[in-house]
Amino acid sequence: MSNRTLDSHVISKVTVTPVETYFGSPGKGRIVGRNAKSENYGHNQREWLLQVTTNSGLTGLSNARPGMNAGGIVDLYNDFQDLIGQPLSTFFTVSDGRVTSINPRWSDLIDRYGFLDVALFDLIGRALEKPAYSLLGDKVRSKIESYDSTLYFQDLVTPSKGANAVAIEAMEAVAKGWRALKLKLGRPGKWFEPHAGTYRDIEVVETVRRAVGDDIKILVDANNGYDGRLDLLQEFVRGISGLSVMWMEEMVTENVADYRKLRDWRDKYTPETMIVDGEGHKGRQTIYWQLMEQGLLDAIQPDMLHMGFWHYHMLARDIEESGNDTLVAPHNYNAAYLGLRADIQFGAATTRFVIAEDSTLDFELYQGPEYVFKDGAYDVPDSPGLAVSIDQELYERVYKKHETAII
Repeated sequence: MSNRTLDSHVISKVTVTPVETYFGSPGKGRIVGRNAKSENYGHNQREWLLQVTTNSGLTGLSNARPGMNAGGIVDLYNDFQDLIGQPLSTFFTVSDGRVTSINPRWSDLIDRYGFLDVALFDLIGRALEKPAYSLLGDKVRSKIESYDSTLYFQDLVTPSKGANAVAIEAMEAVAKGWRALKLKLGRPGKWFEPHAGTYRDIEVVETVRRAVGDDIKILVDANNGYDGRLDLLQEFVRGISGLSVMWMEEMVTENVADYRKLRDWRDKYTPETMIVDGEGHKGRQTIYWQLMEQGLLDAIQPDMLHMGFWHYHMLARDIEESGNDTLVAPHNYNAAYLGLRADIQFGAATTRFVIAEDSTLDFELYQGPEYVFKDGAYDVPDSPGLAVSIDQELYERVYKKHETAII
């Protein structure tokens, strides 16, 4: 019955449009600083709004930024041509309101462009008048905890403040409602002398913990900044003993030998801390699966918009069937607003879900009032699809002139 209902909704238009916002107000926004590998992230963030519209007047939304990063608008234009004229029923098998399989014809395209899957789930949910999460399963939680992931090397934005520069912004994040914060670490080797960088990493965690108190979760992410310096990594893990760090992410580039040492140090010095990794890959047939099978990875975190709903759902199912205890904690930083909403929908129906990555950005173009944020968590909407719309008047006035149509 579900697929027959979807037959009447045929894709008639696909557009991609750049949409920007700022970390704070334009002209007065804060600078998000460096990480272990890169210069300052900057003042602003851009999404590439993907709109997939049907002849019945429905529009599904997503963020095409992963596709733009990989190949750009020409690749999207060429690869999405075949979407035009396709009924919604052609992409997935939907039975009793659940997506049960993917059409092999579209599997490679959706695997390559996971963000397209998000727009399709949005459309299917709208057509069936069901929330996106319900296409995967029953709701297992009504609120999704999130963490502020914008606390970079703020001590290098305002060097005179040292580690307190990070603590100040951490307190500001807590004042705005976040109850979990991720601190960028990995200072040894590029921006600091290695030993000084290790000391500053530990100091930042200590200073933030003192500033925000014991009830706020602290996560750390080194962007592989301890590569080649396992001696310093051991020193860091020893240094955060007693600071109640929720997880350590990307401490070194993934390999079994180094991760076994990291696990041993974790078990010795800070046994409550999770080891997480895998944001850049899809999980299967990768080093992350090997790490998981050897008990070296507590959560795996492929990017939400690289994966899309269906392939992430299948990954979680495969982990479940493997008998491993590994959880899923989707990466979302470059996905900003729409990726976060997809993350929330996915987490609502996924028992292994841990927490949502929140780049804390609002885009004035988007309207999603049911995603109420309070005490560090977002409500899960029950409205159809992603429960996000766009301000059409604003779009026509400001953004449409930058639109690329795939017709």
